[in-house]
Amino acid sequence: MTGGEQGRGRRPTIRDVAAAAGVSKSLVSRAFIDPDRVGSESLKRIMSTADDLGYRPSWSARALNGPNGGFIGVVIADLYSPALAPIVAGAYRRLRAAGHDVLLSMASLSEPGADRQLEKAQVAFLHDLRPASLLVVGAVPDMRSLETLATQIPIVVAGSRDVALPVAAEVVTDDRAGMDAVITHLVALDHQDIAHIAGIGKVGEARADAFRESMSRHGLATRSTIIQGDFEEDAGYRCARELLASDTPPTAITTAGDPAAVGVLAAIGEAGSDVAVVGYGNAPVASYHLTQLTTMDPDNQQIGATAAATLLDAHLGDAAGRQIRVQPKLIVRSTSIPRSS
Repeated sequence: MTGGEQGRGRRPTIRDVAAAAGVSKSLVSRAFIDPDRVGSESLKRIMSTADDLGYRPSWSARALNGPNGGFIGVVIADLYSPALAPIVAGAYRRLRAAGHDVLLSMASLSEPGADRQLEKAQVAFLHDLRPASLLVVGAVPDMRSLETLATQIPIVVAGSRDVALPVAAEVVTDDRAGMDAVITHLVALDHQDIAHIAGIGKVGEARADAFRESMSRHGLATRSTIIQGDFEEDAGYRCARELLASDTPPTAITTAGDPAAVGVLAAIGEAGSDVAVVGYGNAPVASYHLTQLTTMDPDNQQIGATAAATLLDAHLGDAAGRQIRVQPKLIVRSTSIPRSS
């Protein structure tokens, strides 16, 4: 039976593959569930035959018949985040290159900026299909809903930190090194009065702490200002207006995320001020001709690839709490101007 003939009839089954390849049904099943236990020649013949017939194994059947569903699950916390998509892309490429099937699901389909939580249906779906391991991308507030899975399979978190789960590792950008490079760059441009618009959550706290430490290291602790905002454009605009209206406005403003920095640029444009601006994230908007934002690139695709490689090497019961930091790099564009004399 050819692939074309099969395509006009019923969906090909494992029996069809076995018959066409001249092997037993159990050997075909083993080839898809545990290929390391099948001889190379037989495995090659089975896979070639399956491709010719258009056969794909059922994930639900694999979950029932094997130790797990034979795939790796990826959960993205926020579908709208420009920072998380490159992490997923980097992880996906690494996992596919290693020959693994990948199932992507999302925490929720909430509106941009809304509270995120892992939907119960998604958790139940993952439990039923039994992934071999799980990559969580970003910060899901209700991580406890994954506690049962964490006792059954290895889990790695990318792009978030200090999660309330016994995960094998957390893979994040090195905020301390990144923020220190930002401040060093601004100091070289003769800035001393530097403000930071802080983000929210663990990432926001880490970048604010890194800003504080770097300003202190440069002897500028008394010249620094931190104002609480978030990662979004509206917060950057609002906080920048407040900073610019103060008695001692800063000559440079840093932010925890690029969208906030875009809001800062809008406020500066309205005020007609000469203020340097540096963001964090190297989101697509940072390189727009109208924006040309100096920013810290966390190398999100590398974070994803590193997280995937870590997941492939992870085993259930590995020591929890390991944090892997990926080195960011400063992207200098036109918004980091020297201090006006």
